[in-house]
Amino acid sequence: MVFIATVLGAFYLLSAVMVLRRARLEWLFDRAVKSLAKEPETDHGRLAFMAASAMLYGAAGLALLARSGLAVWLLGGGLAVQALYYGAAWLLTTPQAPAGDAHWTKTWTAAVLSTAAFAFAAYASRMGVLN
Repeated sequence: MVFIATVLGAFYLLSAVMVLRRARLEWLFDRAVKSLAKEPETDHGRLAFMAASAMLYGAAGLALLARSGLAVWLLGGGLAVQALYYGAAWLLTTPQAPAGDAHWTKTWTAAVLSTAAFAFAAYASRMGVLN
């Protein structure tokens, strides 16, 4: 179980670094394109969500690597932010997207994996692996 916690922690930490890097590059690229086209900047919410959730999940990865019980709370917080954002995105987008749409399939997969990681961290904490 310690090995799984270590691998999961490393996965979340590396994923957070990649997501933060992508969010920074998207923000810089969008600003450059919008300034050249003389258009107002848009879509700040999505980049803010990406950064906030990446920081939560990155901190959870560090907590898992440190065998800290704080990982349960951080993963739960990340799951709550994810649920709020996806709920808002679902309500604000057009209902024309089919059920097999690749974006929503990836969204569902991410939600299931986040829930499984939260459940594992809670179980590991209960079993004494996380302090």
